[in-house]
Amino acid sequence: MATYTRYFKSIFLHLLGAIVILFIVMHFVASTIKIEGSSMHPILRDSERIIVLKMALAKNHIQRFDIVVFSTRDDNSQKRIKRIIGLPGEKIEIRAGTIYINKRILKQIGNTSTPIFRAGSISIDPIQIPAEHYFVIGENLLLSKDSRDFGLVPLQFIIGKAILRYWPFSRFGKIS
Repeated sequence: MATYTRYFKSIFLHLLGAIVILFIVMHFVASTIKIEGSSMHPILRDSERIIVLKMALAKNHIQRFDIVVFSTRDDNSQKRIKRIIGLPGEKIEIRAGTIYINKRILKQIGNTSTPIFRAGSISIDPIQIPAEHYFVIGENLLLSKDSRDFGLVPLQFIIGKAILRYWPFSRFGKIS
């Protein structure tokens, strides 16, 4: 009887340790997000599930074209996912569908070679991006609600970088 008690105690302690480690990882290192909507189509599709790396923020390694998840100013429980195109200290402008960063044309977003916007479709006045703020846009540029609508995203609202799609399994892989 004593060996069974010791055996179950050992299993319980291992299980408890695994739960504590999982809690730490999910709270501080990474989390999972379900994609809702089509603003990031075709890179990410509605109902796909991804892993978001939170540790990337600890080192301030946010770069242009990273896909990030952030909370909104109005509702901390609401999460959005967009691509970073404007970094702190830069000046961004969109004229007749062409994005300019520090007066230079941004030729592509992510892995696409298609035009960023249809010619003449979208314009915004120049915006100087302050420290610890980012300009974000969705992949589905004509339908996306992004920095063109709600403004710059402060670093403190960014949860992490989207790094891996795990569902559906047929589209499993690194997000770029």
